[in-house]
Amino acid sequence: MDLIKNIYTPIDIPSGCTNCWLNNSSAFRSCSPEIRQKILLNRKVIKYSKKSYLIKSGNPVSGVFCIQKGTVKILKQGNKGKEFILWIARQGDMVGLNSFLNDEAYTFSATAIDEVSVCFIPAVDLKALLNKEPVVFVQFMRKLCDKLNFVEQRITSISRKSIKAQCAEILLSLSTQNNMDNDKKLYINYSIGDLASLIGTTKNYLYKVLVEFTDKDILSIRNRRLLITNLNALTLIAAGNDR
Repeated sequence: MDLIKNIYTPIDIPSGCTNCWLNNSSAFRSCSPEIRQKILLNRKVIKYSKKSYLIKSGNPVSGVFCIQKGTVKILKQGNKGKEFILWIARQGDMVGLNSFLNDEAYTFSATAIDEVSVCFIPAVDLKALLNKEPVVFVQFMRKLCDKLNFVEQRITSISRKSIKAQCAEILLSLSTQNNMDNDKKLYINYSIGDLASLIGTTKNYLYKVLVEFTDKDILSIRNRRLLITNLNALTLIAAGNDR
């Protein structure tokens, strides 16, 4: 499926929007109003439906996607088509930045976990901007370093920690990066399949781990979402204390 064949809805936006979310989010937060205005000039705000592709591995780079709303999984296909999630993008994250800077085809796929809105910035506009505004390049590199640090931590966890500890670690990571509900509880809004792909295990094994956590009152299920009920216990497990 080509990118242009994805299911999406373009939205008309005012060219001089002064309340754009870019003012307070993403790599453009430190940029001057003049720079942000240049970025907004040819951007497109696009809505993607659940499970649709923003990026397909192997496609030529067309630009960078800034997540405005929703969550996107960045993944690669392993043996026999098995999906492995590298990281999950949320509001303010930029998807496709590494491929853009390397001037290469996308080396990963990106699909919408839920309803997603993005700002799509064409590659030609970003290239022209980087040639004139080095401050943007510095912000881009900081974003890449953040994701590199996360992937390095995941590799370390995979090599040193049990699946149970990795599961606890991922649950903590996802919950703290999500918005809390009005009751100040920590929820995880991801399917067992996505969690298993992010950890690198099977859905059946992950289900057993989650059942163990719920039996010990570490997690509960509310409105089809996982709720952390014992943060201290989950933190200890994530640190490698499985006893």
